[in-house]
Amino acid sequence: MFEKIMNYIKEFLEDTPKDIYEFSIILEDALVDDYDEMHNEQPRATEILADETPDICASAEPGMKPDEIEDFKRKLKIEYDKAMKAVV
Repeated sequence: MFEKIMNYIKEFLEDTPKDIYEFSIILEDALVDDYDEMHNEQPRATEILADETPDICASAEPGMKPDEIEDFKRKLKIEYDKAMKAVV
């Protein structure tokens, strides 16, 4: 499950849709719903990902401007990279 969520984030970062709201809701829900399974697979990386990412996701709104989307992506990439460094 951890790998699936990380791939979902990676795909988003590489091919970002014009409206990121749906992505943000799905990711935020997955971090809650699948936390235990993800934590069993990659404890530290999951803790890192679950620390700031939900707040980043909560900042997304429908119809965000391109510069707002780029800021969202920048923040998400920081968390993604931190989590990837913690993968064992």
